[in-house]
Amino acid sequence: MENNENMHTYDNGFHPREVKLKPNYKFYNRNVFFVFFSTIVIYITAFFLFFIGKICWGLKVTGKKNLKNVKGAITISNHTLQQDGFINVASLLPRKTYITMLQSNLGFPVVSNFMRIAAAVPIPEDRHLFVRFLKETKDIIKKGKYVHIYPEAALKPYCDHIRPFMPGAFHIAYQANAPIIPIVFTFHKPKGIYKLYKKKPVIRQNILAPYYPDFSLPRKEGIKKMTDDLYKIMSDYFTANSDYYKKN
Repeated sequence: MENNENMHTYDNGFHPREVKLKPNYKFYNRNVFFVFFSTIVIYITAFFLFFIGKICWGLKVTGKKNLKNVKGAITISNHTLQQDGFINVASLLPRKTYITMLQSNLGFPVVSNFMRIAAAVPIPEDRHLFVRFLKETKDIIKKGKYVHIYPEAALKPYCDHIRPFMPGAFHIAYQANAPIIPIVFTFHKPKGIYKLYKKKPVIRQNILAPYYPDFSLPRKEGIKKMTDDLYKIMSDYFTANSDYYKKN
């Protein structure tokens, strides 16, 4: 059973239409034309995010040096902004990053197509499709790409703590024999020019050092260790570095 904090309760007022995936649905479309247009969309998005992020959110990215020589990985982050998927894709450039999302998120007109072309990959609800999704995810990681998964599962804007982790990301990491790159969004009091017009916190995206799982452990034990270790790493970082955090 999901923890209450992992349930999808956020409502932005827009509700998707029902979506069903075809039996031959391509989760990671590697068609040359699709890849070409996807790359253009991602770089254009990154260009605008640079300015919008600086002006509207006070966004600053730290730790990109931690990506050096890491090819093929699971990336994870806390899910605290509607835009954090785009931020993750843009900040990890030139590395190709796919963002997993609910299948239902394909049901938003126009926006869903944009997300899909850019980097979004739906997590299928159908059990048979889910098996193929896992296999394709494993294969794309082995080809050197990044796949982003939110272990908190649900979006909770400006959440003041790292919420309990679901194990899905770590199951895939274990199957793919892949490192995990933790990313932590922290929130800070506006300073300087931001104090003149920002009421909400400014945002920092912090890319931490890659975590290399112990694949010699039995599967169940290894996945639990990954889940516990990364929760502690990210929770400790958030508490130590965010101006807004939940006091126990």
